[in-house]
Amino acid sequence: MVAGKKIRGDKRKQAIVEAARPLFAQNGFRGTSVRGIARAAGVSEALLYKHFTNKEELYEQVIDYAGKVSRTGIEKLQDQEPGTEALVFRIYFLVRVILQEVHGLEDEQQWHERILYRSLLGDTKYARTHFKRIRRLVEKGMTRCFEAAAESGDLEAVPIGNLNRMWFVHHLAMALNFCHMSDEPAFEYDGSKDELVEQVVLFCLRGIGMTESAIERTFRPDRLRETFENLHE
Repeated sequence: MVAGKKIRGDKRKQAIVEAARPLFAQNGFRGTSVRGIARAAGVSEALLYKHFTNKEELYEQVIDYAGKVSRTGIEKLQDQEPGTEALVFRIYFLVRVILQEVHGLEDEQQWHERILYRSLLGDTKYARTHFKRIRRLVEKGMTRCFEAAAESGDLEAVPIGNLNRMWFVHHLAMALNFCHMSDEPAFEYDGSKDELVEQVVLFCLRGIGMTESAIERTFRPDRLRETFENLHE
């Protein structure tokens, strides 16, 4: 009996989270009220507060997309030895999870994108929180790979810090994804999404200063795709 109640409670809590997503996406954090969320979820405010201490806690549940992506892939990258191949794969990983659907998280990914871009035009609370999470998840490993690749002579010296180079990759992928969020994309590139990911990665590798010999040695789209898919099995 207790287990049954717990299942019903979990389902209700998830229903509240799902009712909150479109409201946060449309109105932002400040413009969304607990009363409005409760009404959309078909529950009383008192019942909502049984599941969430306050609006901030509910918001944290709604914006946990980055954490779930981490648990389905990024955390597994920690075992990689820092180096040029690892750097290429991390860039591929970053671009692909932004430009393509993440298996098992498709619905959450769509809401995440809408909330993120709405946030960029509003109070930026979600965007700032999301980018801090991204930095915490990938900065250390990415920086070590940049350093190892530079030490091996695979990166040319450029007057751009490693952290900025990481963000340039991330934000380029975001900008491309922004054009494709609608069911009717605002702009069409030639080729499939797989090809677009590969072209963006190649563009980024040259942009961060990777040598042509290193690119020729390490940029193997088929192997990158296979490694990514194995990571998410």
